[in-house]
Amino acid sequence: MECELPDMAAVTIRDAVPADVEGITRVAEQGWTTAYNEVLDDATIEAALAEWYDPSLTRERIADDDVTYLVAVQGDTVVGYASGAAVDDAVVGLGSIYVLPDHWGEGIGTTLLSEFETRWATHGYNVIQLYALADNDIGQSFYRARGYEAVDTRETDLFGETVTDRQYRKELQERKQPTQ
Repeated sequence: MECELPDMAAVTIRDAVPADVEGITRVAEQGWTTAYNEVLDDATIEAALAEWYDPSLTRERIADDDVTYLVAVQGDTVVGYASGAAVDDAVVGLGSIYVLPDHWGEGIGTTLLSEFETRWATHGYNVIQLYALADNDIGQSFYRARGYEAVDTRETDLFGETVTDRQYRKELQERKQPTQ
């Protein structure tokens, strides 16, 4: 299912395919570097990108029917993505959502998140949960503005660096499957 962004006919949200891996990696690198350059050590950013965005792992996730992996595409260029999977019978975990920093504020992240929520709500899931670094002011504002509530805080080890994560949750409204 493809959906075009309002007022941005040139950007399309669709399911990721293996050919998108290079673009997803580029978005991740730019997003992580911009969002976390003053929050995390460079070595932590590099380790996270190397492990979590390994091309073969990203291809596996895209091919996994239990994972929702969406991309925002402008022309032939991936400008954003979102991914996640069920945590249990009612809760879905949003694993990641990033947009190229040059496109922040254009509604791409909001549209990706909305499509992600809709996909899971139509399959009967009630809650989206995610973890965001407590020091990531941009991420914190993004989630709060879209109805997510901070429900917990934890310290965790991120590739040798101790960080504080904030867990966010949002109750989903039941949505019907779109008619074809």
